[in-house]
Amino acid sequence: MESAFEHTKYSSIIFIDSMVALEGKPLETLPWHELDPTGPILILVVPQVNSEIDKRKRDGRLNKRARAFNRLIAPAAETAAPHQIAVGPPAVEIAIARSDRINWDQYDDLDPGEGDDRVIAQILHAKDVPAERKRLLTHDTNPIAIGSRHGLRSWRMPDHWLADPEPSPSDKEIARLKARVRELEQAQPNIEVSLQYGVEPPQTVFRVDPVPAEARKAITSFVIRQNPSQDDDSPFNFRRDYSYGDRYREYRIKVVPSYAASVHRFLEVEYGQIPFIFSLSNVGNLQAESLVVKLTSSGGSLHNRFICYPVFGPSAPRPKSGPFDGIRFNPNSIRSPVGRHDMHFAVGPDRGQVIEIHCADFRHGRSWEFEGIATIDPHSEGPFVIDVEVTASNMRGIQRQRFDLAHTVENAKVSDLVDLLKRTYRIPTQMKDRFNAEVKAKNWGWMEFVGVDGQQQDIDDNDDFDDDEVEEEAD
Repeated sequence: MESAFEHTKYSSIIFIDSMVALEGKPLETLPWHELDPTGPILILVVPQVNSEIDKRKRDGRLNKRARAFNRLIAPAAETAAPHQIAVGPPAVEIAIARSDRINWDQYDDLDPGEGDDRVIAQILHAKDVPAERKRLLTHDTNPIAIGSRHGLRSWRMPDHWLADPEPSPSDKEIARLKARVRELEQAQPNIEVSLQYGVEPPQTVFRVDPVPAEARKAITSFVIRQNPSQDDDSPFNFRRDYSYGDRYREYRIKVVPSYAASVHRFLEVEYGQIPFIFSLSNVGNLQAESLVVKLTSSGGSLHNRFICYPVFGPSAPRPKSGPFDGIRFNPNSIRSPVGRHDMHFAVGPDRGQVIEIHCADFRHGRSWEFEGIATIDPHSEGPFVIDVEVTASNMRGIQRQRFDLAHTVENAKVSDLVDLLKRTYRIPTQMKDRFNAEVKAKNWGWMEFVGVDGQQQDIDDNDDFDDDEVEEEAD
């Protein structure tokens, strides 16, 4: 059979796979000078490649490229001779390769049922081109690997030769839906939230062992000695508090022993407290109506004040000076009316796991910030997490974000952390500097004093705390 072309007239003879035609830029526009600056170049297409491209004529994504290739190679198919597709330089011609019948038994590693294997075999058996002049152009590594095992040289098509991907029908639908979402988002408030922890992860918290029974007795005796009875039974004391004896007896028998049994838990709370700042902003063009913001913690609790337990022992009760002693006006008992633009707490903060904030009209361009304190529970499994949910009556769905803080748990004894006799800390708490600053400023509102019984107490109450002692502990 007569040769279809004279191979010696071409500077380069390139066999392409279907990937080059279907995923690359149009063959006539490719920068062939990067492969061969002088030319001319002959592109050969083996029957397997031609068949693979032909099958793509009804493909939703590749049908246009497959039909364009068929139009490009049609003159070469009709004349059985090379057809020029680019003037150059370099000039580029294309033709359909002719292959001898393949004896598959001679190839142990080639499978006639695999497309890449058939392409390589047909290139190896292509007529009109000496083996040393054959070169494969592909973007895939598999045909390169197969060809290299049989002495076929390859040139990997650069990424910038690839065509810009055309969206499939599903991609077009996704793009349409995204556009619709953007349209809907413009018709509702755009709320941004952020939460920053005031410590660098991983934060260390302590799981503290309870004080042994014998040591509890010693601690109880020491605290009672440091807090003797203040009862004044002088006959000239006309305002004697006759209830004091019973109160001091309860202090010795119940309060102080309960403290000795619980001081390890008090320390876990003190060392587990870390600050955080939660910020909320309406960056859209519409106000958020009936805004609801919910913070939920996992692995700990949330508050807006530093929790203070009587770590070095509860103070002895003080005698009452009159019938109205201990009755104080609580300014928080009278609440100001909540305006439409005011943020107010519907739940907490109260040492629980949930804080919920409401606002009837959170205007666009407005920001709000909450300074909180989280307490990590060293007995909880998993990370400490604050989940934030935001919704409003004119928002679609619920906006959710998750803020976690990595932490490590160390086992410790009470004596590892504090010296109860000297009333000093051996290991400073995470918030020591902030605590000292607030104590010196006598900003008692930043703290929540919690008694041995777990109930909140005013620092002026005479049961567990004394303001002078709090300042002494801060020093």
